[in-house]
Amino acid sequence: MSVLNFSYATIKNAEAFSDYIRKASNLMAKEQVEVVVRGTYHETMRGAEKAQHVAAVFRYPDMETARTFYASKAYQELIPLRDTACDMEIQFYEE
Repeated sequence: MSVLNFSYATIKNAEAFSDYIRKASNLMAKEQVEVVVRGTYHETMRGAEKAQHVAAVFRYPDMETARTFYASKAYQELIPLRDTACDMEIQFYEE
């Protein structure tokens, strides 16, 4: 069963975030992770107002593939850059 990865990034360092996105995007392309949507927060219509952030949704064929991606050496090497660039939430939903 495919899973969707919802990621929310509150930017701390725009230059580092651009570098992280470039490197993570290249890695995702190699691993055939589907980018469903990316967007920058604009406003809340209902519910609590959110801080300015970037949201993205990615599709993996299954949870095991997602776990393998995040546990990979290549992604693990990106974590220090990610953590310098932003505060990120990563959540998975069954499709």
